[in-house]
Amino acid sequence: MRRSIPAFILAALVLGGCSTARLQTPSGFATHDDDTYDYRASDGEGVVLAVRTEKNDPKGDLDFWSSAVDVKLRRAGYEAKTLRDVTSANGRSGRQIRYEVESGGRILAFWVTVFVTGRRVVIVEAGGDTELFEPKAKSVEAAIASLDVG
Repeated sequence: MRRSIPAFILAALVLGGCSTARLQTPSGFATHDDDTYDYRASDGEGVVLAVRTEKNDPKGDLDFWSSAVDVKLRRAGYEAKTLRDVTSANGRSGRQIRYEVESGGRILAFWVTVFVTGRRVVIVEAGGDTELFEPKAKSVEAAIASLDVG
C-alpha cells in the first residue's frame, strides 16, 4: 500500500510522540514492527491498520484534534466522505472520518479515528485500495472498536 504512505506520514506530522496502544488484529492480517507506530498490521493485499499514541500537546479535546487532522488531510487532497462518532472498547468517545483519495489512477480509502484523553491523543489509521479495502471494512471496524483507550 505504498500509495497511501503519504497519508500515514501526514498524520504523523500532525502529531508527535509515542506510547503503547494495541487492538485486536483482524483475521488475515499480520502485525509488523514499526518504530513510527505503536501498532501496525497489514494483509496480503496491502490493506493497512495502524495506531499512534501522541502527547495531547497543545492540550485539545476531540473536536480540536479531529478538526486538525481533517484540515491537514483535506489540504493534501483527501476528500472526506463520512464522519461518525465511535466508541472504544472501554467506552471512550471518538470520531472517525472516512476519506477517499485518487493515486495513480486508483481510488484509495483512508479512515482516521481519533480518541482523546487528558494526556494522550490516539489515532487509528486504516486504508488501502478501495476495491480491496471495502470487503474488509467490517473486520477493520471491529478491530478499531476493540481498542482500549485508557
